[in-house]
Amino acid sequence: MSTTPAASPKLHFFSYKSASLFFGFILVFNLIFNPLLRVMGVDQQLALYLINTIGISVGLTGVIVFIEGKFKTKKQMTALFLSLFSGCLLVCYLIVYQ
Repeated sequence: MSTTPAASPKLHFFSYKSASLFFGFILVFNLIFNPLLRVMGVDQQLALYLINTIGISVGLTGVIVFIEGKFKTKKQMTALFLSLFSGCLLVCYLIVYQ
């Protein structure tokens, strides 16, 4: 019987520090900008949709690029942001409006 540990999956590449920073960023982003948009007269669902789409895209890009150090060039960072932004547009729409 072998006692060597099984190889860890490649999908688990984040640290708990990064995850807590990301979720903290999203929480603070929502606490600051949702009331601000509501005061400006924006519908609550639209405010949630916009703030979460932008916040998740920016926050996850920041964590992956600056904290995890996964991407080095601005072209990679831009491609990551745009792909996260387009994915967040769809997923946040389905969550908020469906």
